[in-house]
Amino acid sequence: MLLSIRKFLLVNLLISIVITTSVTAIGNYILDQKDIQYHLDSLLSQSGLAFIALIGNKTSQKDLENIQEELDSVPEIGKNYYDNVYNPFNYNYEDKFQFQVWNKDHQLLIHSANAPTEPLSAYKPGFSNKQIKKQSWRVFTAIDHDTGLILDIAERYDVRAELGNRMARDDLYIMLLVYPLLGLNIWLIIGKGLDSLRRVADEVSHREPHYLEPVDLTSVPIEIKPLVDELNRLFLRLRQALEREKRFAADAAHELRTPLAALKTQAQLALKVTDQQQQQEIIQKLISSVDRSAHVVQQLLTLSRIVPEEAQTLQDITLVNLHKLAVEEISMQVPAAMEKNIELELDCPDESTSIEGNTTALSIMLRNLVDNAIRYSTANGFVKVKLENLANEVIMTVTDNGPGIPAELRSRVFERFYRVLGTKQSGSGLGLAIVQQIALLHHARVKLGTPDNGIGLQVTVSFPKKYKII
Repeated sequence: MLLSIRKFLLVNLLISIVITTSVTAIGNYILDQKDIQYHLDSLLSQSGLAFIALIGNKTSQKDLENIQEELDSVPEIGKNYYDNVYNPFNYNYEDKFQFQVWNKDHQLLIHSANAPTEPLSAYKPGFSNKQIKKQSWRVFTAIDHDTGLILDIAERYDVRAELGNRMARDDLYIMLLVYPLLGLNIWLIIGKGLDSLRRVADEVSHREPHYLEPVDLTSVPIEIKPLVDELNRLFLRLRQALEREKRFAADAAHELRTPLAALKTQAQLALKVTDQQQQQEIIQKLISSVDRSAHVVQQLLTLSRIVPEEAQTLQDITLVNLHKLAVEEISMQVPAAMEKNIELELDCPDESTSIEGNTTALSIMLRNLVDNAIRYSTANGFVKVKLENLANEVIMTVTDNGPGIPAELRSRVFERFYRVLGTKQSGSGLGLAIVQQIALLHHARVKLGTPDNGIGLQVTVSFPKKYKII
């Protein structure tokens, strides 16, 4: 199932907005109802106090009768007024806003046109609530202490609720009108924001297969910069892999050209020779040539997998016990050492000597160092591996009593395929190059020197105990 960022953002933003505005509208409705009640109570009290002040002690019975006649005509007058001025609204409030005026003997003097005959209150000043004919009324009672007149002015609660409901309904209509416009606006904004993704996709899709340069980050938003950074790192790894493959192909062509030509020559010679002993000698040379070629291929494969610029070469970093590793690798070299009667020795006072690293890479390093030492040591010689656990580093030393390497050539033996002339030993010239690259990956230092007795070669690898693995 394909996911759309635009659709995800649009739907979730609209849902969030609807929920937020709904909660806000409900909260506003509750608060508005409270404010409306307070405001209408204020109007009710002000109207009652003003009305009782007008009729006061200067109003005669005749005046009260005239006032009642006028009050009885108010509904018709008001209906005509609302029909002409407020035609869109129904004039239906004449039954919902009533008042009564009582004398001190609780006799009804005047009242609004449709007011009930029963008292609207218990003749106690202030606000009260009254239930009349299943209708709830909000009542304000005022008493004129000079005349004893009692005024009850009341408003039905459904009128008050209708005002709040109408405000809420109007707000709802506005919200329903705004939501589509808001959705369209969000759609356009999201589309504008996603243009950067489209530009990056277009830039990558129109690349040539072998163009692996980094994607330009100048116009990339910070939100997708980590994605583009990872994409650029992928391009870097791909470019390094391609370069490694090209280098491997070139190295293999360079190094295998001569051995293969020699194999072909020896095979042709074996076909021409009739003497059985000579054929055996030629076949033995063929086997040796195949072994040398296999060794070169193995070293080339190892070198192609381990390069210091490749950030992902070292994986599976663990705590490696160097004593255990050295025992395993030295035991594997025993057959080769026995052929030359070479004594192998391991000197490790602290068997818990360990460093953080890749077990396979460290095994390849030690194997190459011991293999080189055996190859170049004289018969009846020795190869010694020493491990020292110091405070800040671990020292690995491999010493032999071979011809050694002149001081002026020690910097060059780490180059690929470089071999010291006159050694009379078969090899690919890649062993120390592999050792150097593995050391770089572990932030270690490789140093070539001469043993204290002045004979042979001493290779020292210093591993820091604390470092950041590449």
